[in-house]
Amino acid sequence: MKKSVTLFLFFLIGVLLFPLQALAVDFTINETTIDAYLLDDGNVEVTESHTYEFDGEFNGITRSLISKEGTSITDFTAREDGTSLEVELEDETYKVFRSGKDEMVTIELSYLIQDGVEVYEDMAQFYWPFFDTSNESDYENLTVTIHPPEVTSDVIAYGFDEAYKTEKIESDGTVVFKMGLVDSGKKGDIRVGYDHALFSAAPSHDGTIREEMIREEQELADKEAAFLARQETLRNLAPFVTAIFGLLLVLVLFYGWRKGQMTKLETEHQYHAVSIVPKEILSMPATIFYFRNQVADHGDMLTAAMMDLVRKGNIESRKDGTYYLVHENTDLQHEILLIDLLFKKIGESRTFSFDQLEAYTKKTANQETFYKALTEYQRLLKEEINTHQLLNKHKKLRWTIGLTSLLLIPFLILFGVHELYLWLIIDLIIMGGLLLIAIVFQTQTVKGRLIRRQWQQFKEDFNELQSNNWYTLPKDDKERALIFSSGLKDKELQQKNKYFIENSAAGQPDSTTNLLLLLTLSSAANTNFGSATTVAAQSVTSSSSTGTGVGGGGGGSGAF
Repeated sequence: MKKSVTLFLFFLIGVLLFPLQALAVDFTINETTIDAYLLDDGNVEVTESHTYEFDGEFNGITRSLISKEGTSITDFTAREDGTSLEVELEDETYKVFRSGKDEMVTIELSYLIQDGVEVYEDMAQFYWPFFDTSNESDYENLTVTIHPPEVTSDVIAYGFDEAYKTEKIESDGTVVFKMGLVDSGKKGDIRVGYDHALFSAAPSHDGTIREEMIREEQELADKEAAFLARQETLRNLAPFVTAIFGLLLVLVLFYGWRKGQMTKLETEHQYHAVSIVPKEILSMPATIFYFRNQVADHGDMLTAAMMDLVRKGNIESRKDGTYYLVHENTDLQHEILLIDLLFKKIGESRTFSFDQLEAYTKKTANQETFYKALTEYQRLLKEEINTHQLLNKHKKLRWTIGLTSLLLIPFLILFGVHELYLWLIIDLIIMGGLLLIAIVFQTQTVKGRLIRRQWQQFKEDFNELQSNNWYTLPKDDKERALIFSSGLKDKELQQKNKYFIENSAAGQPDSTTNLLLLLTLSSAANTNFGSATTVAAQSVTSSSSTGTGVGGGGGGSGAF
């Protein structure tokens, strides 16, 4: 007994946790034919043939039938090759049970629409939606045929939406709607009118409908003609619209390229390499952040920032693995924020350690606060960069381009509505390009490009630097070279720095004390800040994630 209960619980958990998508049946409805036989008493006998091709296991097919007001659907049956199949009705959906795997099956459905034909004083009509917007399956090849009770030539027939202009009236009065491919979510009502005398046994309604049907059919034709006329006008207009906005995009791209080339030439003219390590214009964290295109991991930036505070003497490294706040003298807002975060919020008594950082970020209540501080820190780095005017943001130009690109929206809507899909796609790409430029377009100033040029040259030269040349560098240059390499996470530069520092320490330990401390801090900070920022980011992320036919009627097909 206990074993059975345990097995049942495992089964129940599996059902609840198993993704619903995995339970979906993969199938295609290759062909569907629907034959509606109109009876003289106003009822309609319907026979449907659906050919399904299944990929994988299946239990059967479904057919939703939603009756119109004043009608009802009865006597639903299902067969395969003359053999009756089990049917179960849930709401307005019939489930036909026929299991198998990797098969192509053809299932025939039949049912009766009671009072499906509406008889008036001059004509009788069968106005019916065999599918509507609730249909979730594609019909690859759909044909609907309407059979009158007797041979007749007095016929009016037309369809709507997917059924429009698909009708063919045969010589005996049969009407065939050959719709072909009908995508899911589409509708296609049909309306067929016959002489009312063919339905002598059916109840009759007051009034006439012949003139209404003729008028409606003409209105559909007029609407189609107007649509085609508008489509042709837009097709002729589309090349000009596309050319104008495409030219705008090309001109803006050329402007950006030209501006960049001019800045590059001026930068090369002004560039003079005085030392292998560029002089300090921005703070080291801001320099690294700018060099990395203002996109960098929080942990990398905190490592570089803490190393820079040690270099400047704001922080003192102690032998027990702690860091002591010597003084808070700084004019940089991002350094003020970092000192406050590390030594007042996380540490205590002017002392900070990575053990304190781990304990702090383990508490859920602190994680969001920590992450917000990191976000604010990067904002303040950007603020320092902006004060040096390293980038031309071209705000007026970007606003002009952005607003101008919006003028494409009405054309995109019109192209989509009028099925001019090629022009729609081309203009969507152009509009996307213009909007992207409006959002991100900026060019470097000569000063900004000069800073990037100097540090790029440092990367190239430092890898070729010999030990005897490194020894001659000023102490501050060596320290900034190490900080830049750590913040950039360039393994070659880091290994080169490590080699120089450790070999120099073997011969002159006193002269490299601070460099050894920075080297040790770089390794410890990268690991610990990386873990802390990951925990905080994950915490913030997890907390933030949390149709119809005429007069009713319709339906669709599926499988289970």
